[in-house]
Amino acid sequence: MQVGPLLMLAACGGNGSSSSVTAPGTPTLDSAAAGDTQAVLAFTASTSGGTATTYNGDCSATGATTRSVTGSSSPITVTGMTNAIAYTCTVTASNSAGTATSASKSVTPVAASSAPGTPTLNSATAGDGQAVLAFTASTSGGTATSYSGNCSATGETTRSATGSSSPITVTSMTNTKAYTCTVTATNSAGSATSASKSVTPVAASSGGGTSTTVDTTTLPVGTSKVITTVPTDAGYLYLCSTANVSAGNPGNSAQGWISSDGTTWNLQTKSLYSVSGAVSWASTFTNAIANGFRKLDGNGLPSHTTGIYKITNETSPQAYQYDQNPNYILTNTIAWSGLNPNPTVNATPTCLSTGAVGVFLTGARMFAAFDAKGRDARAWEVTDACEGHPAPGGAYHYHSMPKCGLTADVTGQHSAVIGYAADGFAVYGMQGDAGKTIANADLDICHGHTDTSVTQYHYHTTETFPYTIGCYRGTPITSHN
Repeated sequence: MQVGPLLMLAACGGNGSSSSVTAPGTPTLDSAAAGDTQAVLAFTASTSGGTATTYNGDCSATGATTRSVTGSSSPITVTGMTNAIAYTCTVTASNSAGTATSASKSVTPVAASSAPGTPTLNSATAGDGQAVLAFTASTSGGTATSYSGNCSATGETTRSATGSSSPITVTSMTNTKAYTCTVTATNSAGSATSASKSVTPVAASSGGGTSTTVDTTTLPVGTSKVITTVPTDAGYLYLCSTANVSAGNPGNSAQGWISSDGTTWNLQTKSLYSVSGAVSWASTFTNAIANGFRKLDGNGLPSHTTGIYKITNETSPQAYQYDQNPNYILTNTIAWSGLNPNPTVNATPTCLSTGAVGVFLTGARMFAAFDAKGRDARAWEVTDACEGHPAPGGAYHYHSMPKCGLTADVTGQHSAVIGYAADGFAVYGMQGDAGKTIANADLDICHGHTDTSVTQYHYHTTETFPYTIGCYRGTPITSHN
């Protein structure tokens, strides 16, 4: 008489419960980069389905042995391949409930012609128990297939990290200890190590990257400093053409955080009107050096959460009264190639046009600090808490340093690289040598300079207009939408 209940218990796993594990979603194989008898498979995990416990990279070719390598995250390097044979590669996500395989990409391994040239270690920026090593690949020698950052200190374990492009973050370091760091470029033919730089990790301050010396309640409105001639002083925005004063989003006419005389604005008050929400995005972004040039690729979506766009009275009533931005955030491909990792400083700067002038390491675009009407965009336009919003066409972008998704500044230390302008020069945060808060007076007419910590010319972000870059000090690439 007990046969029925016993069978029911067995079918339910013995305790009446059922497994909640679901098979992982399909990963996206972003790229398959050829190396010497190998391929580097860079992929993005799916945001749907269950969590994958392993990933398998598989490369097959007619007449050749299929090669497979298992890993826990991107990228996976599949080795033992035969040079000059075209392989088809996939990445498979697996867990106890099942598997899902990406679409394939083709790759043909090639022999490295020579060992890579010596990389240049541009800066070693201290963090809390870590160092961020920003470097430039050599334009001589063979193409490096990997880079390793190494930091050593007397009496301490040497710490290392690998990556495919700059920067590399070396972790598990001991705060207050002076380390010597290098970057080594490697391929199958050999390796080359940069000159060293010293860095002393320190505990992070609670302030992160926010300036503590600028009064953000009375920031100057920068509209009067939007010009169409080469500037002769710092703090200006040099545009290629005048703006369309009739353009712009509905609203945007009398912002409650701008002073009655229109000369100053209050960032703290404006933040009360930020667009509400915390929407997550499947961001993809790579920053790599290939064939001597930097390449930035991604889907234009940020690595952090955003507010809910378009702006409506239902989702963001506080923002809607000042800015009725009708645009949604959409995928907008970033495919910037040909960026010179060692750009030349030109005697005469180049003006800025509408649209993207750079890309932040959040994976989203940097726009110059003017809106469609030629006004100070940061002062006038409503954004979310990360200081981003979508343009017509859906491209999420910032007119100032993002408040989310970047390496935090550390007291007493130079800021890390947070993005790249379209002329190839790096963009850093708001701190210079010894952690000094950067002001316009410290920078040139394009909002950049050189200093002791970073000897290559570079731009800085500031709390004051023009916030990011004021013009191009180098030669911008032709296509940088």
